[in-house]
Amino acid sequence: MSGGGASRRSPYAVLNLPCSGGDVPPINDEQIRNAYRRLSRLLHPDKRPPGQEREDAQSVFIELQHAYETLVDPVLRQAYDHYGHNGVATVRQNKHATDSLYRHLSELHDDGKPSEALDLLTITLEDALQKQHKKEWEYSADVEINMHANNSNGALVGMEWPEVTSSNVSLSASVPLPPQSMASPFPSTESGDNQPLAKQKLQLSIGGQSNIDKGLGATRGTLSATYKPVAQTSIASDLTVGRKHLETTLSSNTMLSNETGLSVKMTRQYELGSGKEGRLAFGFSSHRSLSIFQGRRAHAMFALGVGANLKMHYGILSLTTWGFSVDESEDDDDKPHITAKLTLGTQYPVALSVEQPNLFDTPNRSGKASISWSPLQGYKLRGMLNRSLSRRYGVHKSSFASKVGIGVEHTGLSGLKWIIRYEHPEGLSVSIPIFVSSFLSPGYWNRVLFISTLSFALDEALEELAGQPSALVETKSDATAVDPSKKLSLKMRANRSEQQWLISSSAKRCAEQQLSLMGPVAKGKRQREEAIDGLVILKATLSSDKSSLDAMAQLQYWVQDSRLSLPPSSKSLLPGLYDLRVTETDGIDDDHSALSELVRAIRDWTSRKKHCRNEVEDVVLAVRYKYHGRVFETEVGDCEALELPSRDAIDMGSSDCVS
Repeated sequence: MSGGGASRRSPYAVLNLPCSGGDVPPINDEQIRNAYRRLSRLLHPDKRPPGQEREDAQSVFIELQHAYETLVDPVLRQAYDHYGHNGVATVRQNKHATDSLYRHLSELHDDGKPSEALDLLTITLEDALQKQHKKEWEYSADVEINMHANNSNGALVGMEWPEVTSSNVSLSASVPLPPQSMASPFPSTESGDNQPLAKQKLQLSIGGQSNIDKGLGATRGTLSATYKPVAQTSIASDLTVGRKHLETTLSSNTMLSNETGLSVKMTRQYELGSGKEGRLAFGFSSHRSLSIFQGRRAHAMFALGVGANLKMHYGILSLTTWGFSVDESEDDDDKPHITAKLTLGTQYPVALSVEQPNLFDTPNRSGKASISWSPLQGYKLRGMLNRSLSRRYGVHKSSFASKVGIGVEHTGLSGLKWIIRYEHPEGLSVSIPIFVSSFLSPGYWNRVLFISTLSFALDEALEELAGQPSALVETKSDATAVDPSKKLSLKMRANRSEQQWLISSSAKRCAEQQLSLMGPVAKGKRQREEAIDGLVILKATLSSDKSSLDAMAQLQYWVQDSRLSLPPSSKSLLPGLYDLRVTETDGIDDDHSALSELVRAIRDWTSRKKHCRNEVEDVVLAVRYKYHGRVFETEVGDCEALELPSRDAIDMGSSDCVS
């Protein structure tokens, strides 16, 4: 709405209809259509003179249409009833696309499955919030716990309880600053004042790493700042401080239009307390991926440089193929991914791996086997079974899934390791390599067979546990299929978002704009009611302990056939009214600078703290009205229904004596 921003008012309040829930019966389509027809005749922009008044009427009429479309459509009404305007906006995205969320929900409603439709909507909104959260707050935690379970006699059973030999913890959190839209420093091919604004981003990260090995510990901390002038380019500066060393790094990465990546890095390393000049390291690398033909992809990297430890950097070449079949009718997700790597200058320069998605025809299960060769350490064999564990809502699954991996690793020098990995979608990764047996110990291959069998059995048990909720859901009723705490959490977020808008200055400006259009209509209704000695609002005040608002014109506007009916919901939701907690912010809500973002955050935080301490003022609507030659007074709470004429109103006397 012009001057007021996009309205977040309840569509029920816009149409003056009771919100279903509790003791209030649900409204039907006929009630919605009648309310829309009546109001559209009063507020249609074609009835306004050209100019600003017609533009304002157009904005109000658009809100009226939006409210009608939301309530008359069972899909959109369910989305609003449970998750507010955010839920409606999510369902409306790509509404007419073949595979849109709206079409899926409509099919479920048409099949008489509204509860299952709500399950699908819940999981979609949870995933959307998760994606937004990952964009705004980036953090990760990598934990590696090395354990030792070897015994001296080499027996297959009776292994010692694993003991922790070392641990490594790495934490990283990135808090991006509010994006500022500003002119890009890079040249543009466009001319004139219509050049696009580039969104620049400054990101700060702080991390730490600790290592404990047989009682001896070491820690180091990392502080980094990354500046992105454009989406494809980043410049980073890192500072790493340990007990004996300090390291500073300056690097830059960019991606060219032909998908070639370039990277430059310079590092200086100091030994604390030695007084020696720091050692300098530099490096340059370029990498690119190419699709040779259907199902074949090559990745090449060229690197050149010298590290602080005087070791040379070399090149990397890898080839990935989707199996040996080139049958395009076969699903790519079912083909094995075969990767061969040649890496010069590393511990294992030659590696070959095979990864099979949808292992054993299970969509959330995969397996990977790899073999690597080293001229010094010989062969390394590794096999992993990986499984995705998705959150479930009824029969629907979230796209965000935790991952569990169980496998074994054999090397000629170190022996057998049992590897357990867990990855949480929010950034937590835990790896537990358990050393089981050295290669030269008696019964080594028996242990390999035992641990491999145990890994497969545990993976099968995970499959049973992952499949159990879906089996249980089939036996449950629709009302209990979904965890209610998840829906409650989403609904609370939706309500908080709308409450923040209602106490903003944008809501007040929107109400004032609506009142300017409602005023002439209310005046005409007042004249008609006076002519027939009907219902005339003499005075109406919406007040709290600290402020008040004149609501006479707004109430007269809703009078229909000498009757006034307001639903049992907050009066601040009605058009022309606003929340009495609104404070003047001198344009803060329209300013998107970093300072204004901080002011808004503090203001919202204090208002929430006040609400948590139950300090929200009681709001009362007091009305004096004239009806059939008599003057009456009545009073209702903010969320109570108002019916005029009212049998509970106080008779003040004849309208000839009382005004």
